[in-house]
Amino acid sequence: MSGDLDRKREQIAQAGREALADIQRASVEASAAVVRVVEQQTGLTLTAVKPSVMDAHFPELARMERQAAAYVEAMRVVRQWMLPGDPRPLGELMPELLEDVREAIADNLVRAGLS
Repeated sequence: MSGDLDRKREQIAQAGREALADIQRASVEASAAVVRVVEQQTGLTLTAVKPSVMDAHFPELARMERQAAAYVEAMRVVRQWMLPGDPRPLGELMPELLEDVREAIADNLVRAGLS
């Protein structure tokens, strides 16, 4: 019985992986089409991918530094309430936390650009 369940789960997971790959391919193709149309109609070339961090100027790097510091602070607070082996995601834990703790975590995640 367990073997059948494991095979079924793996089939579902494989179908999911294939569906995600199809979506990613379609997204890349659609993005390329948009870039082509805009370039043909305006002469402007859009960037369809995020620029490399190596192209960042100092203000962008400073923003990233602030975001990273906010993420570190959020994790400092989370570590006081969540163990590494905790099976619950953060969203399930948050309602159980004190209001000021929830706010500290949420505020820092927002400043980190993650929420």
